[in-house]
Amino acid sequence: MKGSERQEQILSAMQGSGSIAVNDLIEMLPASPATVRRDITALAEAGRIRKDRGRIFLESGPRVPAFNQRDGMYDAEKKRIGQAAAALVRDGDTIIIDAGTTTQALAANLRDHKRLSVITNSIPVASIFDGTAVNVFLCGGMLEDMSLVDDDAVRFIAAHQVDKAFVGASGVRSQGLTTTSLFQSAVKRQMIQSAQESYALLDQSKFHATGVNLFAGFQDLAG
Repeated sequence: MKGSERQEQILSAMQGSGSIAVNDLIEMLPASPATVRRDITALAEAGRIRKDRGRIFLESGPRVPAFNQRDGMYDAEKKRIGQAAAALVRDGDTIIIDAGTTTQALAANLRDHKRLSVITNSIPVASIFDGTAVNVFLCGGMLEDMSLVDDDAVRFIAAHQVDKAFVGASGVRSQGLTTTSLFQSAVKRQMIQSAQESYALLDQSKFHATGVNLFAGFQDLAG
């Protein structure tokens, strides 16, 4: 992998939260610690990031709006998507619901199910089902933008086979679905692998954005 490609991966890993621990980057990237540190230095000298006590912080470039900002965007459209997706769920199903504001709209339409099991990495999705008859299993992991990610989350999801998975994305490009976070990319990929059928819930803004990390091709969706 070229240095420029690694540096773009470093920048993309910070798009969701704006920062990342240097040690996490070293574990995540397929390069030696010395190489990763050289890339970090190059980005800092270019003014793209700043370093502070073991973490690096994004200084410039586009960022995905924070969760509480995205929550009110395209609200009516997300509600319609959530209603349409809920029609695909049957009592007795075990499903995965990904983190995101559009998948949260799906969860809001499933509260009245009596025989439904939901696996999720989303704290808001899990809270929607609190006090209902829906069985909810929340994975572990590192908190990033109101979702749980990293290897712990991937292992938890990999241990379960489900009927359907409903995933979100940061953007769409010709090859498939993308996200700005390497951590979330791995979790979303495993969600699709663990499901017999997979569906992407995308509002119109996603077709005008192209994330760096491809996690699924269009052929990976549905059954």
